[in-house]
Amino acid sequence: MRNNGLVRTAAETIRRYDMLRPGETVLAALSGGADSVSLLLVLQSLGYEVRAFHLNHCLRGAESDRDEAFCRALCAKRGVPLTVVRVDIAALSQGKAVEETARRERYAQLEKAADGCKIATAHTADDNLETVLFHLVRGSGARGLAGIPPVRGNIIRPLLNAERREIEAFLRENGQDYVTDSSNLSDDYTRNRLRHSVLPVLREINPAAAQSALRLGQQLRQDEQTLGALAADCLHAAAQPDGSYDTRPFLLCREAVRGRALRKAAENAGMPLRDLAQTHIEALGRLLESADPSAQLDLPHGFTARREYERFRIEKRESLPAAEAMALAVPFDGVWAGGNRVKLRKLEKSEVFYKTVNTFCADCGTIDFASLCVRARQTGDRLRLTEKGGSRTLKKLMIDRKIPAAERNGLAVIADKNGVIAVQNIGMDLSRAPKNGERLEIKIERN
Repeated sequence: MRNNGLVRTAAETIRRYDMLRPGETVLAALSGGADSVSLLLVLQSLGYEVRAFHLNHCLRGAESDRDEAFCRALCAKRGVPLTVVRVDIAALSQGKAVEETARRERYAQLEKAADGCKIATAHTADDNLETVLFHLVRGSGARGLAGIPPVRGNIIRPLLNAERREIEAFLRENGQDYVTDSSNLSDDYTRNRLRHSVLPVLREINPAAAQSALRLGQQLRQDEQTLGALAADCLHAAAQPDGSYDTRPFLLCREAVRGRALRKAAENAGMPLRDLAQTHIEALGRLLESADPSAQLDLPHGFTARREYERFRIEKRESLPAAEAMALAVPFDGVWAGGNRVKLRKLEKSEVFYKTVNTFCADCGTIDFASLCVRARQTGDRLRLTEKGGSRTLKKLMIDRKIPAAERNGLAVIADKNGVIAVQNIGMDLSRAPKNGERLEIKIERN
């Protein structure tokens, strides 16, 4: 094999990052382009047991079929077992970004074909530089600016330290042809515009720009590993059994640690991170510092973050219809608003009443039974809980008790046409307290 420089570069990268053991089987992703053809030849030259995989995206008609035929012929010539899968990416994308769909499907099919062995992709130093620039213009954080990792799970990149000019020289000196994807020539895609317009200027300024980006990525990944461990500690200290987080550990962290912990909290909530930009992380930080104990923030993919006093949570937004009022009769035992069980019964004259947080005893003479109902709070609802104080709005009482805003409309309010009688987790209006007449026991339980 002529031009052993590329082979030596790949061998050093494999050794440095412990990518493969001697003679190990590896699946090479083969598109037919210059980079992937070089990868196949280099891995064979280094003595690994190479298998190949080609995905026909069916996006470029006859050109896609040409690429498949080229890969078949190359692998047959070199004695490499080849797996070919055809997927109609345009149909699969269903109006979503074709590039993203193709990337996701490519990796899914590679994993399936690998059957447990390592997967080698032909990413180069040039690809890494494009990726760094792509994340830079999108506003990504340090993780995006770190570029392409040499190893991610069972995926390895043996050519990551090689540049495109080395690839082309290697193929030229070995008389090996390859195919060119015509879509790479179009500036319709952001990466192509970076490749054609930005990278040449960077190389004029610094011919070693691609290697500089690789060194930056290595430094950032080392930093990320340390900061990530601190962020995990913060998240562990803040996590609560109900899925919320205590704000205090976050506020005690340095911003670099806090941002990573918030990103992990979003990931734990099931939120896709691809569109969670640094601006969202900064907004989450402001949410934690806000003086508003019920502050909320909309996040991508239908998620929301909200404060619950000294706690906060990130979850999928749900559009829940307002709970309707439900008429009550005596006796009564039923469920209102998806989980609150309401029980009503008249007490015997000599029966002892046992008070609990959500068990109330009211004077029947103060109640209009024809309009008695259980409902959600309404604007203007008030309660007087003590002799000394006057009546206060339910909103203020709920704030005093630090009841999260998202939970307030779900609390059961027992009322009649004259106003509120009792409220779950709050108390009973003093004017309804029993005197000498019949007594009504009101019990509210979480079903």
